Amino acid sequence: MPSNRLFLPQETLTEWLDAERIGLDGEVMTLTPEGQRFHLKTAVCFIADLTESGDKQKVLGKVKDLEQLGAMSGEHSMDSVIFGDDAYQVVEGFVAEPFVEDLAKTAASLPATPGDLDPLTRALMASP
Repeated sequence: MPSNRLFLPQETLTEWLDAERIGLDGEVMTLTPEGQRFHLKTAVCFIADLTESGDKQKVLGKVKDLEQLGAMSGEHSMDSVIFGDDAYQVVEGFVAEPFVEDLAKTAASLPATPGDLDPLTRALMASP
């Protein structure tokens, strides 16, 4: 998977929509006014081991989309995921992956120094 993916909690996506910082069209998020597009996949971020089993699944701090959870035989319900006897608390949200064809166009339009970027663009560029 691309290394420049970004996890967006559902709450953040809602805030950005309300502030008109993004547009949504199906599974495509577009930054406004920059026009950078991202493909969204429903995902979760693992934040706590509820069974205190020592994170046998090695998922704490990681993000998995629903397809990955299915491949791992994980059962997702609301803010938890269960793998057999192991249960985890998760934050629901989306993985945002940039459209490759938009990357060069966006990079060419960015200011020379990161300090000149708006907070949303800085957050997106700093994503792992």
